[in-house]
Amino acid sequence: MADTYSSKGKRTASISIEHGLVKLMVSKGQIINDYRVVLANPRFFREGHISNASRVANLLEDVLPQMNGKYKLATAVVPGFQNRLRILEFPKGTGFDPRKVITQEAARTMHVTPENYYITWHRLPDSFDRSRWLVLAALRRAITSLIETANKADMHISAMELRPFALARAINQPEAVITWAAPDGCDVVIVKNSVPVEHQSLFWGADLVEDAVLIDRLTEVTSRTLNTFSESSPEGPLPDDTPLYICGSPISRQPILHDDQRGFAITQQICQSLRLPRGEINLPMKCGEDFPSNDLIVNAGLALRGV
Repeated sequence: MADTYSSKGKRTASISIEHGLVKLMVSKGQIINDYRVVLANPRFFREGHISNASRVANLLEDVLPQMNGKYKLATAVVPGFQNRLRILEFPKGTGFDPRKVITQEAARTMHVTPENYYITWHRLPDSFDRSRWLVLAALRRAITSLIETANKADMHISAMELRPFALARAINQPEAVITWAAPDGCDVVIVKNSVPVEHQSLFWGADLVEDAVLIDRLTEVTSRTLNTFSESSPEGPLPDDTPLYICGSPISRQPILHDDQRGFAITQQICQSLRLPRGEINLPMKCGEDFPSNDLIVNAGLALRGV
């Protein structure tokens, strides 16, 4: 039976920005209409987010008119590796003020403050005698840099979200481990019941990373994230057959090899080291065989908001 994809909704643009890369995609519902991956001078970036808004805005102004339509609105992912996500639990009781209690606990356990981070939360189903909250913290400086860039390009950011949610939506699995790599760092996300419940990042800087080093770093961060989840989450550990999805622009440098060929690709080596099955990325979108999924997986997740 052939896959069917919805084209409901307005045609929208999605933006994700990484060190040296500006990624744009245009879609309508689950149909991808156009996309661009634009190289940018690495000196326009610092710690994973934009440091020269004017120059990056010029790139947006140059490429958007070439795409399928004119766009003044866009969804975007918060750039950088300083953002946080964690599930916090509190005893049930009267007089619980989440604005006060969650902010204080986030400062203590997540090392974020309202002065430097935009902090928000969403209540999850309770666990016995405790209330559970998914707490998100986005670096204000990263948000400001992206909004300033969009404004200079005469665009309006209609929605922003953290990368773990876009990745979970693009992978489209109820349970998964997602390791996403960028030129200057990585994210690891654990998904339970289709919701990101654990997230860790590593920023390693702008120097070119060889494949062997990349494999070691991704393996280490993924292992650390799994251990943290197993030790701290009442829902853990994850089942042994939970698939591991490796994605991101650096992964596409080396194609996946068949098991009967000599050597292993980046994805296979990490999965083998962690003894987790390799997840096959199959975006729930109509995108064409030549669509660069590793480059634009975050944009795809952004485009699926509300679809």
